[in-house]
Amino acid sequence: MAIVEILENKLDVRKGGDECEFNGYLEDYILDIDELEMDETIKEALKLIAEEDNQAKICVNLRMAVNKDAISNQIIRYKDVFKLTGKPIILPYIIYGEKNDADRALLLVPYEKYGYLFAKGYYYSMTEPGSDFSNCKNEIVAISMDNATSIFDAYKRLYSVTAGSLQRSIDHSDYTNYESLKENAIECANEIRDKAVDVLTDLEDKTDAIYLMVIKWFLLKKVLYVQYMVNKDILNRVHDGIVKKQRNQAKLNSEEIKFMSFSELWRCTGQNQAKEEKEITN
Repeated sequence: MAIVEILENKLDVRKGGDECEFNGYLEDYILDIDELEMDETIKEALKLIAEEDNQAKICVNLRMAVNKDAISNQIIRYKDVFKLTGKPIILPYIIYGEKNDADRALLLVPYEKYGYLFAKGYYYSMTEPGSDFSNCKNEIVAISMDNATSIFDAYKRLYSVTAGSLQRSIDHSDYTNYESLKENAIECANEIRDKAVDVLTDLEDKTDAIYLMVIKWFLLKKVLYVQYMVNKDILNRVHDGIVKKQRNQAKLNSEEIKFMSFSELWRCTGQNQAKEEKEITN
């Protein structure tokens, strides 16, 4: 099933569903966009895309469950992510459509210092075996950019080149090689950990913030594992074509992501740990 058909079947809150906040034509979504609290760069990019393509559709905050059966998720062994209830992975914006006999989707992640890592993590989670989009790897491009024009330019190329070609050209502007990606992922994980106490202390309801931190650490671990495994040059140059050796090193790479445990996150809020953990797991 092509990605457009899959996404069109996702029910938003307007239709009584709980899979996403909005799913429909982009030109309808932007009618009240100035009243929404959202990233200004994303807001401007969506306006540009809607002006260019009145057939574009958008799915906002699509929820996904963590796939416990996925091999990569079992190998990286981040048990805390399986403690999150419901569908804790939230895909921010997916702009999609069909043109020139090609189905395409642009996964748009609000820009932050290491946003491209989360974009890749979301992509790998979307397309892993057993997911709704497992057969749509060649139809999705994932980006996180700091200006609306760059996002718009990426969208204009979405249907004129292959998704893989467009993704590679975007990736080249984000990182030079696996080692630089790995370094960024480790730095990002450390920054989240270093700021966790201050972030959580200032919040009355900690649940969403804790969920987001756990998901971010999960995505970083997934990126380090999967990105290493899909690199054929590393397989042949470093591991002599032996997949088992490559898989073992990929696992070790993912373990370099340091995080605070689920129980530590609750304790650092100053609230009753036992009570909060019981509530979050019920």
